[in-house]
Amino acid sequence: MTNDIQEREITRYLISKKLNQALLSEIKDHFILQISDLMDADERSFQEAFLQTKLNWQHELEMVKADPLSFKKITRIEKKILQKRFRNITVTAMASSLLLSSLLLINPDFFYYLEVLFLGMLVGMLGYNFIIKKMKFSDYIQLSFHPLVARNVLLIVILLSFMYLLNDEFNFKDLGIAKAFFLYAITTKIQLLYYNSREINVLI
Repeated sequence: MTNDIQEREITRYLISKKLNQALLSEIKDHFILQISDLMDADERSFQEAFLQTKLNWQHELEMVKADPLSFKKITRIEKKILQKRFRNITVTAMASSLLLSSLLLINPDFFYYLEVLFLGMLVGMLGYNFIIKKMKFSDYIQLSFHPLVARNVLLIVILLSFMYLLNDEFNFKDLGIAKAFFLYAITTKIQLLYYNSREINVLI
């Protein structure tokens, strides 16, 4: 059984891994349980059991790049959780943009209302994050360079280059794909702000 001093040592170690609070608390419980089992079953000292537990978790707690387009390093276990959130955000944004774009085939003028609606939602989420959640301007700058946002920019550059190679006289503004991309990009940003307002880590 671990005591308060030993638990504080475990906490300091996990804090050094820059884990978010919820994940830190969950992993700490696993650490305490595993260390206690090793101390009781194998009659090891706390330091020996702690070292063995750190070795057992070495792979999951290894610091790796959060995303190919991110400079931030996080633990491997947190990266798995983060990448799952990224996939959910991407799928939701893609499904929404495709669904709404199909409506534009029926009535192209509908895009104006969608544009006003989504920009209003974006401004609303920004206001909520800045006023209620005390979001800093530096956090908003980070959002502007978020891996998912950077990926969108990279995607549109590749798309424009490809379209230009096929036809150097095309007008991007006249393409329905421009509207679909706008809906995709703004839905991505709204979701990132939503996660931030819920204090769920998405690298903002």
